[in-house]
Amino acid sequence: MNEEGKPNDYMDFLSPNPEAVFRKEEDGAFLFDPHSGNLRYINGTGVRIYELCDGGKTREEIVTALKVLYPDADGEAVTADATAFLRELAALGFLRKDEANELGHRS
Repeated sequence: MNEEGKPNDYMDFLSPNPEAVFRKEEDGAFLFDPHSGNLRYINGTGVRIYELCDGGKTREEIVTALKVLYPDADGEAVTADATAFLRELAALGFLRKDEANELGHRS
């Protein structure tokens, strides 16, 4: 449950898969999961989102940080795009839910 008594979003408290390789490049980064073979290039905005996934933030907190970083962007588009990106990285196994941080956030 979050602070408002609502259930946490399944995309809350995501953290990098410790087995995945994250290699920063000049204008983005590569993500590689040696177990699944998944490989994904992410642009600079994707890198920022990925780096915000430290296991201690909710999806809402990540979206809020992005809106601060990109004040001229349409807020609804930022929310939709960031949510889709987080969903994709989680589905590919690059991000995992950090259960320990979620439990600590509830108390």
